[in-house]
Amino acid sequence: MRARYWFVFGGALLTIAALFFTDPDKGVSTAMMLMNLASGIVAVAAAHFALKAMFDYIDRKGLFDTASANPVGAGLIFLSLAIVLYGLLGVFAPRAHAQDLRTYIPPQAKQYLPVLANEQRAHFTETPEPAQLAALIEHESGCFSMPRKCWNPRSQLKTQREEGAGFGQITRAYRADGSERFDKLAEMRGQYQALAGWTWANVYQRPDYQLRAVALLMRENYMGLRVVSDKRERLKMADAGYNGGIGGVQSDRRACGLKYGCNPQLWTGHVATTCTKSRQPIYGGRSACDINRHHVDDVWARIDKYRVYL
Repeated sequence: MRARYWFVFGGALLTIAALFFTDPDKGVSTAMMLMNLASGIVAVAAAHFALKAMFDYIDRKGLFDTASANPVGAGLIFLSLAIVLYGLLGVFAPRAHAQDLRTYIPPQAKQYLPVLANEQRAHFTETPEPAQLAALIEHESGCFSMPRKCWNPRSQLKTQREEGAGFGQITRAYRADGSERFDKLAEMRGQYQALAGWTWANVYQRPDYQLRAVALLMRENYMGLRVVSDKRERLKMADAGYNGGIGGVQSDRRACGLKYGCNPQLWTGHVATTCTKSRQPIYGGRSACDINRHHVDDVWARIDKYRVYL
């Protein structure tokens, strides 16, 4: 092998080893970096084969061979291929690149973060972690698996039996006969004067009401757990209640209290390990327990990046 190969590949391996052994996340951050690099290779490969498929009638090697005889014509064709390749990379690269949910803030979020900050200061001053509201909205609106819904007030999850609307997926549900089973929007509008103008007719047109409802519902859950002295553990329980109902959290706390060594005043490592919800698979092979516990973990993984805004 030539010296430059030893330098390039050997240097790369030494760099990866150094990053791994100094990784504060025990290798996770290094693995994420390598995945991002690999995704770039995938994007280049996809663009290359797309270019070959689109211009299979062009002998690119022949263009290079004739460049000395007719440099202007061959050069223009080469330039046009380069422009197309650049455009294809623009198409494939964003799709191949895996966004790091711990650091990446969707550009569309920045339009609504000041509004959310105002709603938090007006309606949920008790929270020990204001950024949790932004992380919750990011999770609820489908970031990053559903880019069109991410931080979009028109985000919607609708089936024959239910409809989840907006940033916080405020839900109404129906029975099999079509009658209404519950309507969280109507319930909150009746409970809070601050939501008096919010209806299903304007639910998607009022992002301010959507953000206000998230803050109010999280506060309701949080204040309903006053007995939990650790504020951050209490907020995690409130988050679990946002997903699965505060009654479910209280059932989990009671079950935890009956287990040896389980502290119902702590979520992490205690109530989180005691789930009374169904363990039957419902969505994508996950049970209600799986979804509820993942909700808290996923929201907390997204908090740090939003602290500068809230």
